[in-house]
Amino acid sequence: MNTQPTHRPIPAETVERVLARLGERSVVLVGMPGAGKSTIGRRLASLLRLPFVDADHEIERAAAMTIPEIFEKFGEAEFREGEKRVIARLLEGGRQVIATGGGAFMAEETRAAVRARAVSVWLKADVETLIGRVRRKSNRPLLAGADPEGALRRLLAAREPVYATADVTVQSRDIAHDDVVAALLAALARPTAAGATEIPVETVSPPTIAAETIAAEMVPAEIDTTPPHRHGGEAPMTIATALAAAPAGAAARETVTVGLGTRAYDILIGRGLDAGAEIAARFPGARASIVTDTTVADRHLAAFSDSLEAAGLEPHAIIVPPGEGSKSFRGLETVVDGLLEARRERGDLVVALGGGVIGDLAGFAAGIVRRGMRMVQVPTTVLAQVDSSVGGKTGINAPQGKNLVGVFHQPSLVLADLDLLATLSERHRRAGYAEIAKYGLIDDPGFFAWLEEHGADVVALGDGLAHAVATSCRAKARVVAADEHETTGARALLNLGHTFGHALEAGTGYGDRLVHGEAVALGMAQAFRFSAARGLCSPEDAARVERHLRAVGLPTRLSDVPGGLPDDEALLALMAQDKKVVRGRLVFVLVTGIGGAFLARDVPVEAVRAFLAEERSGEEARR
Repeated sequence: MNTQPTHRPIPAETVERVLARLGERSVVLVGMPGAGKSTIGRRLASLLRLPFVDADHEIERAAAMTIPEIFEKFGEAEFREGEKRVIARLLEGGRQVIATGGGAFMAEETRAAVRARAVSVWLKADVETLIGRVRRKSNRPLLAGADPEGALRRLLAAREPVYATADVTVQSRDIAHDDVVAALLAALARPTAAGATEIPVETVSPPTIAAETIAAEMVPAEIDTTPPHRHGGEAPMTIATALAAAPAGAAARETVTVGLGTRAYDILIGRGLDAGAEIAARFPGARASIVTDTTVADRHLAAFSDSLEAAGLEPHAIIVPPGEGSKSFRGLETVVDGLLEARRERGDLVVALGGGVIGDLAGFAAGIVRRGMRMVQVPTTVLAQVDSSVGGKTGINAPQGKNLVGVFHQPSLVLADLDLLATLSERHRRAGYAEIAKYGLIDDPGFFAWLEEHGADVVALGDGLAHAVATSCRAKARVVAADEHETTGARALLNLGHTFGHALEAGTGYGDRLVHGEAVALGMAQAFRFSAARGLCSPEDAARVERHLRAVGLPTRLSDVPGGLPDDEALLALMAQDKKVVRGRLVFVLVTGIGGAFLARDVPVEAVRAFLAEERSGEEARR
């Protein structure tokens, strides 16, 4: 179990003194790429209780293009014109903290606007520090050549004299973020803040921190590099015109509400969601314990913790090994111990940062620690965003089967940030897609037809992804609101393919041979073939489903599972452990066709046995 430290408090009187000295002025952070403007800006804004805006993000959102794409298509001169207009617009938006791009302050027009409406702060970093930070980035168009280090040195030499005209200079070295913020607040609190002064960080006595920790902490927040959908469908005549017209914060996002009366909650779907700001706005005064696994922690935890810390949520991390093995009594013990050792209270938050395993595990712990803590789901896989993060089913596996120990415990918020999916392997994107296809197969044939046309784009995280995720979440929300605890049978329809699929997962030991989404895809194909064999749906529909799932790279036959499977009797025994079993009778979700799922109670074991035998013999005959 690993933990993440909380930040040290800043005296309230310092904050109030800074706000008084600012008056109606904003704080504008300037400096080179890699100086930490976005990261420091978020923390500063949180402490001052002011909005934070990243000018580069606003440019990308308004243009519906990434900055490298703008440079490539329109050139730097056009970009700079648009950048000036964006910053001028932001400065008219009231008191806030604004992080600017590295070249923004070079324009005299921008410097004049900043002088009139803000206090400018140069985050000054030496070239070696900057090189170490920007080396990990691929979104710096002026540093994209064969010699980025040389380009950086030339830019720094040209820009430093201009940066030096900022009202305040603060050294941004490889130390804890809080020490940089403390130095910045100290400088802003002094009466001389409006006249150029340099406050070295050493005046706040920074602690010694391991180099590898520092390097991870000081990487600026990721830029949203996937453009949102354009409104109106037409590209702007010029980038500058579009940037001047677009409202601040115009990022495309959608909210789906799960209607559970006083326990209703929102699912926010979009790109580049500010998790800390969204959570803190809804749960003021709460502290957050992040539950995640080592794989997700390596990819996302540092930036995610920064966002929560900047919002005052005092993040603390509990990290477990990846995979179904953590969804166990031992994994549950690790999370529960972590929450109790951190002295988290009922009013605090458990935040699940990960896929379905983490969501189920963290949700179960939240449901039982102190007889129920509030829960926020931040799913990082397609499967979790469209299915497991919504609806409150939590639990762990037992030797006898999957998800047999758990509770219903609804989250208080779900943040489906589509940008978090970019680090997924193609295999896991495909696996998550199976749960998207499921919603069309249950009761939305129109959506399934749309997926037949756009499925490959969704798997590739293309333009259709947001529509697919939102449609899936709306479908799940409707079912959960109608049948939260599976008392009417409506929610059980969401288990299409799961009776077969869970048995196959258990039969492969919940390992890497068959991940959950793949098992669901295979199970759905089997459910359609079983329905066709029983005369419930047409063989053509069964073939159509199999054809589509295969087209996106998902397994549909037992022979697609590497390494072999248990025999039919063993699979039947595993099915008998399914949660839908009633008094020993098998219950399946079967279909009358695409979009026609229904609950079939008391399915004869002999029929299932005969079907499995036919599946195996048919595959042998095709070999």
